[in-house]
Amino acid sequence: MLTDQMKMHRKTTCAELLKHYEEEGEEFTQRIFTGGESWVHHYDSESKSQSMEYRHKSSPSPRKFKVVASARKVMLFFGDSEEIVLTEFLKQGNTVHSERYISNF
Repeated sequence: MLTDQMKMHRKTTCAELLKHYEEEGEEFTQRIFTGGESWVHHYDSESKSQSMEYRHKSSPSPRKFKVVASARKVMLFFGDSEEIVLTEFLKQGNTVHSERYISNF
């Protein structure tokens, strides 16, 4: 959850970026460098034939459980308006924080 101070900082930053865009136009957007992260999950589910089981017609249907995500991977990526310049997959257990982003450059 964002604090009031964090919200104010975002508002100020957005106002500054908008001012630069108004002064410089599209040229300003070409210099923006950004990063992000993506969490990738994969699921191990059974096929219909794998989950079949023999039962008497009067027996209740077996309970099916929700399929849960197995191991996840986190991918960091950085780029500008032209290309992605860095992609890194983090090992499980690593935490993504500002120091992690900064250490990539």
